[in-house]
Amino acid sequence: MRLQIFITLSLAFFSSLTFAGSGLVIHTTELGVAKFHRADNRVHSYGPQHGWTPYILPDSAPTDAVLSQKNQDGSYTVFFSTLDEMMNSVVQISKNENQKVSVLNIHGHGLPGAMWFPKDAATLNSVECTSWREAASGSDDANYSQYYTPISAADIRQIRQISNSLNFHMGCTTGLREWQNATAKNSEFKMALSNDAELHFASCVVGLGLAGDKFTLGIASLLLGPSGRVETSTNFGLGDWSMPQGMGFWDYQTDQQLQQDNQNYVNNRQDSQIAQKGVVRIAAQDGKQWKTSLWADQNFMNLNGPSVLTGTQIYEVQTQIFSDRTPASVRIPGTSVYTTVEVAQ
Repeated sequence: MRLQIFITLSLAFFSSLTFAGSGLVIHTTELGVAKFHRADNRVHSYGPQHGWTPYILPDSAPTDAVLSQKNQDGSYTVFFSTLDEMMNSVVQISKNENQKVSVLNIHGHGLPGAMWFPKDAATLNSVECTSWREAASGSDDANYSQYYTPISAADIRQIRQISNSLNFHMGCTTGLREWQNATAKNSEFKMALSNDAELHFASCVVGLGLAGDKFTLGIASLLLGPSGRVETSTNFGLGDWSMPQGMGFWDYQTDQQLQQDNQNYVNNRQDSQIAQKGVVRIAAQDGKQWKTSLWADQNFMNLNGPSVLTGTQIYEVQTQIFSDRTPASVRIPGTSVYTTVEVAQ
């Protein structure tokens, strides 16, 4: 049985607001990427006002238990392995504080329409999650080094290719179906969210393509009230020491740009050097119907409170299809891991 641990972390106050209305702000992160932040913070100290400080795994944290900590600013952080653990922890925090959640951030490695972490304990211990378990139980340095490995044009093409399909499943990921099943088992999770709750998926390419649109729209209609909102990124996310404002954005433009950015990325390990304006996907109600929209010219995805929607609204353009065949595997951005891709029957 996995344990659940609650601690209070003493930090200086964050300069940015961490409450939307009277509700809670809860940061959640899977263990592997939390280890990256712990290692990154040792190389370049984040400081108390840094947007990624709540995502640093405490030195004493175990890797076989979900950990919930209360931050000095009143927000919470949940370090988890599975979707079930994260949901249960959010419900427990809401009950303990007697408040609903206004902002919920979900941080981890992403793919179109899904994130790379197990849905439950059975999946966690399955063969398909072997690589995820290795990352979660591995060293901080291993997670840190993998984050700064270059990505190839072929990797990007495969990610874009699967983003325009709706009938596939990737190994050890949680997509809309996994969220639907988990919510059916835990009805209290939806009740813990405020009527105007915002869910921010702070991760690479979760909102990309048809798969990203289906996921973003589906999560909103599954969990949120009429004033709620879901935000995902159609680009690759950036979140190291050099991005204190929140999650930045990057994407492929040309072969020359990719080569130069990869060189800078590996040598300098500074996300801000390659950051670009990003495009986010927003799901919100229009009247009584849930709809999605794309907003360009974004500098960051805010993590400390509700997003202020600015920029230019754009319209969907289907990503170029490079092959009719679904790739057998696809690289998980921010890692050197390739996960299997299976076409749904």
